[in-house]
Amino acid sequence: MNDIVVALEAAGFRQFARAVTASGASDVLSNGAPYTIFAPSDAAFAKFPQRVLGRLFGDDLPLLRDVVSYHFAAGKVGAARFAGKRIRAVTHGGKALIIDGKHGLRVNDARVTTPDLVCGPCLIHGIDGVLWPREAASGAA
Repeated sequence: MNDIVVALEAAGFRQFARAVTASGASDVLSNGAPYTIFAPSDAAFAKFPQRVLGRLFGDDLPLLRDVVSYHFAAGKVGAARFAGKRIRAVTHGGKALIIDGKHGLRVNDARVTTPDLVCGPCLIHGIDGVLWPREAASGAA
C-alpha cells in the first residue's frame, strides 16, 4: 500500500481507497507529483444501489478508472484558494468539474466536508458525494 491509500484509509475514506487501489490510480498518485484529490466518504458510496457498486467494484475496470480519475487533478490547491470563486477544473481523466467556493465549498453536487488533509505532495478534500463523469453516469444506469 502506498502513502496516499494509507492516508485515505486513515481519514475514513476506505471505499475510495479501495477504488483507487483497484483502478491502478494509486501508482499515479504516488509518483511524487502534486495532486488535489476529492475523496468521497464511505457514506457517499453507501447511497448507491448495490448493482451499481457491484459493477463499479466488479468487472467494469474502465468504469472504475473513469470514476476514480474524475476525483483528482494536477496541482495542490487548498480550500482557501477556492473561496469566493467558481471555477472549472480539468481532472486527471481529462473531464471538467465545477468547484464552487461562493457559498461554502462544493465540487459539482458534492459538498466538501473535510478540507485540506495533507499527504506528501497531495492535498485531500473529503466530499459527501461520489463524482460521476457524465458519460459514466449514463452508462451506469
